[in-house]
Parts: sequence; structure tokens; C-alpha cells
Amino acid sequence: MTGPFNEPRAGERRSSESRPANPRVAEPRSGERFREPRAGDPLRRRRANPPEVATPARPPWTQRHATRIRWATWIGVAIIAIRLIAPRPDGWRRWSDAERALMDVEQARTAALLYYQSAGRVWPAPGRPGIVPAGMLPFLPGDVSFARPHYKLTWEYAADTVSGARVIGVSVAGDDPKLAQAMALRAPQGMPFIVSGRRFVMLIASASGR
Repeated sequence: MTGPFNEPRAGERRSSESRPANPRVAEPRSGERFREPRAGDPLRRRRANPPEVATPARPPWTQRHATRIRWATWIGVAIIAIRLIAPRPDGWRRWSDAERALMDVEQARTAALLYYQSAGRVWPAPGRPGIVPAGMLPFLPGDVSFARPHYKLTWEYAADTVSGARVIGVSVAGDDPKLAQAMALRAPQGMPFIVSGRRFVMLIASASGR
């Protein structure tokens, strides 16, 4: 049965019409506007500055460098001990000069004995400091010198002004006043010598030649 066709009123939708697939986006109500959060808004502040993560506290400087401090302490103690036990640099040179001077006087003694035998049991004439006696030079090794940078050798054949005894030997006098004492401490066993002031004298023979 057909009846009169009723037209829909304004704003109404026919029952046969389908709704649109995309729903309408909600529009702001009258009097409201959508706005972006400003710099001072709490929401923007929370987004711009995220919460900070607590970092673990660093250990103290002494704990982080404990190994280096320990090594530095031991090195300092070792240096102090070496300075207390070992001689100072001038002492090292003194001991080196004493050892070298003892070698020089021993070789000079051998050269003097060879000279004495070749010259018919006559000793060389007295010499001056740093000067090899005449005739003894051919019997000396090439590495022996009577004039060293820190000391000088002297051929002694004269009377001692203190005791009056004749001295025949080789004496050593250096710039270091303690060189003679150092030579006396390092002299080999059985070496006859005397120390007179800053002079070390290795005796070779008596006045009679014995």
C-alpha cells in the first residue's frame, strides 16, 4: 500500500541513507580555541626538561689514585734511603779516584823496581809532582800517568822532615783532602804505605835499598 511520500524535515536523515565513514572531528565548543602550549606552561616545561637521572657519586681522589700514591711513597722512601747510605756525588768521584790512584802507584812501583835493576841498583832521582822521573818512562805502561785531572803522582826519594827517615816510594796528592784516607781504606792487603796529611805514600824500599 502506497501512502503519501513524506519528505524529511530539515536536519533529518532518511532511514535508508548510510552514515558517512569518517566521523566528524569534534570541534571546539563555542567560545573555546585550541592553542599550542607556551614556553611558560607547566606541560611544555615537563616536556622540555625531562626528569634528571641521579648519577652515582664519584669516589674521593685519594681512593681513585691510591696505587699511584703508594708507588710515589715507596719511591720517595727508597731515594731517601739511598741518599743516607750511599756516598754523595763527590764521594763517588773520591772512591773512583782512589781506586785509579792505587792502580797508578802499583804500576809506578813495578816500573821503579825495573829501573832499579837495569840501572845497577840505583833509584831514580827525586822528581816533581806530575813529572815521571828520567829513565822510568820506558818501564811504565801506556795507560799510566803521573798527572791526572784530580791528583798527581810524585816520585819520592828524600828524607822525611818529621821523622828524618828516608822515604823511597810514590806519593799521591789530590785536590780532595780526603783522597789519601780513601786510598788507605781501599789499599790492598800487604801494601806498605803511610798517610801524611793529604798525601798517600806507598813505600817501595828503605834508604839502604832493601
